[in-house]
Amino acid sequence: MVDADEPDDLVDEFYRPYVRALGNLVILFAQSEAELLSLVAELCGSELEAVRLLKDADKAKDRIIEMIRGLSLSDFAREELIGGIGGFWSDKEIRNRLIHDDWFPSLEEDGSSKVGTRGLMRKKVPAQVFGSPRVEEVWALARRLQEFSYLFSHRAWVLSRERQGDDQIK
Repeated sequence: MVDADEPDDLVDEFYRPYVRALGNLVILFAQSEAELLSLVAELCGSELEAVRLLKDADKAKDRIIEMIRGLSLSDFAREELIGGIGGFWSDKEIRNRLIHDDWFPSLEEDGSSKVGTRGLMRKKVPAQVFGSPRVEEVWALARRLQEFSYLFSHRAWVLSRERQGDDQIK
């Protein structure tokens, strides 16, 4: 339901199909990142240590996976969590391209239009990266981020319970 007092979208018409999908993506990424912080805090023993670990972007993923391998989890739970960490890091790159790259309309030869993105890879010699995101891909990414949030939240809760001596729930 649209609120009569709510302003119209500010973006051009060809971007409008992306507005809700990107809004969901932004919120779900923030939530999954917060749940990842909670999980890492449980792994490290404190939120401050977790923040320090996560700030080292080049090594954080591998260090977290190493810590997970040291947990006494079932093989399924361990692999699910390691897969979730790897998937989150991959999807974070996709999310970063969508959020930080320039968006532009692109006219097709048949007269139709699509939306493209252009960004620069941060390397010694920056390389251009072009994308052609589809609305359904943005929604799928948002859903995956929601699943990571649930996974990280649940595992942080289990670790917290175990730390408190209640290991009935795994």
